[in-house]
Amino acid sequence: MSIRLVNPEKVNEVFAHLNGSSDNHTLYVALMNGVDITDQIKGLLLSPGYRMVRIDGRFGNRISQSHFELALVNDMSKEVAYYNRVVIQPNVVVTCRPVTQILVWRILKREHRTVLHELAGQVFFGYLLESYNVIVSDMNQTHDGISFWQARMYDALAYNMHVYAYDMITCELRKILTQNDVSRQESWLWGDPEHHQNRLAIISKSELPIQ
Repeated sequence: MSIRLVNPEKVNEVFAHLNGSSDNHTLYVALMNGVDITDQIKGLLLSPGYRMVRIDGRFGNRISQSHFELALVNDMSKEVAYYNRVVIQPNVVVTCRPVTQILVWRILKREHRTVLHELAGQVFFGYLLESYNVIVSDMNQTHDGISFWQARMYDALAYNMHVYAYDMITCELRKILTQNDVSRQESWLWGDPEHHQNRLAIISKSELPIQ
């Protein structure tokens, strides 16, 4: 069973210029009226001026899947410090709940570094995993890349969640039980350019059936 992934070249176009003031401010204006979800993210404490917002379906039919965006905005500097596009991919491995593909970016400016520390992990576990199983593909990641998802896999094991490596072409699902397993599966997931775009890491609050 395969799924349609977001075109990585288009993803890179979205994120490439966000460190620039003009493009960043344009995105801020587009997102600033989103629903404030700051209080919905477990353990998240933000400095004054920051808000975490959610915007659903802004791209309409330009993205074929259901989707939403999460953004950390600063209303004082009128910037987006963190941006996360989430695409819902139903019926990939599980049928009880959809899985989610996550595309993450964060600003490089020094003044935002403190608030960004551990933010991506807090959003991942404190918000997204409350409602969704999360499917991960390094092919569609920018900036943090593979290392971000490896860190989330280690975190998930520490939180007693379920971690898997999945091949979309063969439907092979490998369970990852230990930190050593993460290291062993690294080359299978991301090491072979011919296959890595079809191989994904899955983190789930519930156990998935392995055929």
